[in-house]
Amino acid sequence: MHRAWRLHYDDAHQSLVNGFYQGWDLHPAQLPTRYAAVYAFFLTARPAATVRLRNFVEKAAQATLVGDVFDDAATGQGLLNFFVRGLSSGALTLEEAYETGLTKDELHGRSFLKILEARRR
Repeated sequence: MHRAWRLHYDDAHQSLVNGFYQGWDLHPAQLPTRYAAVYAFFLTARPAATVRLRNFVEKAAQATLVGDVFDDAATGQGLLNFFVRGLSSGALTLEEAYETGLTKDELHGRSFLKILEARRR
């Protein structure tokens, strides 16, 4: 049983690392390991993702303000999605998400481009 849980935990964690947030658990016995993998993923990745998103928003807004073309919004959206999904799962708190420098409305808006447009004004 312990080997099966470990295997499922490792598989679920690896899927999260690779960007696959949707799980396909087939048995209720997999829920504890899914829960553990989701929380471990978000809690361990949060510090680096916080710094990356905060810097990304600041630099993107700055590039927009000086007229440069900002063409990597997909990375910003991916980082934003990390926090949106972490909040939705309960693994992250709003206080932890606020460390990115984003507001509650920006987080709930779920759009990196809208964040940049609003900050441009």
